Amino acid sequence: MISKATSFLPFHVPLIEQDDIRAVIEVLESRWLTTGPKAARFEQDFARFVGARHGVAVNSCTAGLHVALEAIEIREDDEVIVPTLTFAATAEAVLYFKARPVLVDCEPDTFNVDPVLVERAVTSRTRAIVPVHFAGQPCDMTRLSLIARKHSLKIIEDAAHALPARYRGKMVGTVGDMTCFSFYATKNITTGEGGMVTTENESWADRMRIMRLHGISKDAWKRYSNEGTWKYEILAPGFKYNLTDMQAALGLTQLAKCQSMWARRCELAQRYTDAFLSLDAFEVPTVRSDVQHAWHLYVLRVCPGVLSIHRDQLIEELKQRGIGSSVHFIPLHTHPYYRKTWRYRRGDFPVAEDYFDRCISLPLYPAMSDNDQQRVIDAILEIARLYWRSSGPIRVVSRDDPEQQFGRDLANHPAVPSSVVVANSTHAEPRAGVYRRFGKRVLDLTGAAFGLVMTFPLLAICAAAVWLSSPGPLLFRQQRVGQCGRPFELLKFRTMIRGSDGPRITAAGDQRVTRAGRWLRRWKLDELPQLINVLKGEMALVGPRPEVAEYVATYTPQQRSVLQAKPGITSPASLFYVHEEEILARYSEHEDFYVRVLLPHKLEIDRAYCRCTSLAVDLKILLATATHLLPGGSASGASALEILSMVPSAEAETRGS
Repeated sequence: MISKATSFLPFHVPLIEQDDIRAVIEVLESRWLTTGPKAARFEQDFARFVGARHGVAVNSCTAGLHVALEAIEIREDDEVIVPTLTFAATAEAVLYFKARPVLVDCEPDTFNVDPVLVERAVTSRTRAIVPVHFAGQPCDMTRLSLIARKHSLKIIEDAAHALPARYRGKMVGTVGDMTCFSFYATKNITTGEGGMVTTENESWADRMRIMRLHGISKDAWKRYSNEGTWKYEILAPGFKYNLTDMQAALGLTQLAKCQSMWARRCELAQRYTDAFLSLDAFEVPTVRSDVQHAWHLYVLRVCPGVLSIHRDQLIEELKQRGIGSSVHFIPLHTHPYYRKTWRYRRGDFPVAEDYFDRCISLPLYPAMSDNDQQRVIDAILEIARLYWRSSGPIRVVSRDDPEQQFGRDLANHPAVPSSVVVANSTHAEPRAGVYRRFGKRVLDLTGAAFGLVMTFPLLAICAAAVWLSSPGPLLFRQQRVGQCGRPFELLKFRTMIRGSDGPRITAAGDQRVTRAGRWLRRWKLDELPQLINVLKGEMALVGPRPEVAEYVATYTPQQRSVLQAKPGITSPASLFYVHEEEILARYSEHEDFYVRVLLPHKLEIDRAYCRCTSLAVDLKILLATATHLLPGGSASGASALEILSMVPSAEAETRGS
């Protein structure tokens, strides 16, 4: 039963008190409504608050980014590195100059821009980096600063979420070359609309003050006061970006209570974390130890496969209970403009895409009462109970339980450190039904036998192509880690020159791949011999893809739960990363990127599959595999969440099986 609410709880309500109202009224009574002495004082007080030499008030953070980029003389065809996980304004300001915003992916824990990927994106045209302190957690500014110095780049921070945040003890606003803040209605302090740029560079500050008001000479706002003159000079074709005194008056009173409002945000964020930390349907935000989080947003992530509804439906369920929520952000590369202009497509930025598929921003603001927050917590818990996939009670993760070993073969493997064992994770698959115990093996045997018979002519053609392409064996054999950590020999058609050395991970354009091998890998025909592995009982048609022992050694206890399932020829993760080799080709250190970024996300997707394995899911994955790999199939990777959401209720199927 849905718990109905008597009133709607908005996603955000600004904290406007009597002192804020009085300050604005005083400005109205003074009759000085536009940019004036209040705006000048706001600049000084804000700069003092963050510890910067200069503050330049503007009418939005977007305007701040624009004048900051103009101050460093960004020109047409220059490149500026920007995270794909941000709001439109970050890259939009770059486009104002007909320059190119070069998008990069984010870190899998903080969802801030990944410094490793930033450095790989640097070219001879790169002029600046615009890191976004997402949700209020500062980026890794040490590594970004090293990259900037190495390549003579400027750092302009998008700190729309980051007041009052600190990085290694320094206030955000004093770390990069320039920092742009937002005072939009939903921000940590508000002027309704408004922004501020802080910098240590006096010439940049002077330039921004000129450009924010039509390019008119310095202190143009004073021309209607007894201190000014009616004479002015236009020094450059500027903009109309000035902040009014009405807004500045509100900003001053808001700034005075910035710390107390931040303390309340911290309190609310901790209550959310305490409520959801032990529930394995959700992931709570990660906070690094060297930062002070501003807690502009509290972003919960839905673990795929645990609930029988998608994030979008969760938002609707909250709305039915009178609770507002939001999503931050839709990655830029998924929007039509960026797809058409820069040829981005799904799979280009896997961390941001996976994050977007699962994130939901909960209400978090100082005006929120404890009772309001409890309404949100109760609603989330109620929805989790209603849409839990297992027929048992909601499972709770014990963060202190020691790991439990059950994979002796893996634990004794020479390539795996003795400290690495297969954990009996609380994220283990539900109790096996008939299909899991018997039906899946019947499907595997039937499908593998039928597949070998039907594809025999194709197998012969593939074998001939391998034999003619280069001398060596027809099959490539490699030891992989299978179910319960048992090693087995995986079979593939050989696609590389015999005896070629190099990284384990293959990217598009790898010179070791033979001419026939490129064709086999393009259509995944090199995987066909694994039907023999299926007949031998070492693999399944559908299941998590098996990895080498060295990679398994990097698994977390939660990730090792995939080893409870038999590895498969195809999986949701394989579909999501159907163009994996093309993605890897963009990065010079293929193996590092695979282990650090792609593999964790593949494991998360496959863990979701393990939780809701059923005949219907397996058949749909097999069908989707054929759809994406056969000639004429989809040109982009499938969404694993899309596949899993085809099953409305794994609970019903578990009971039925």
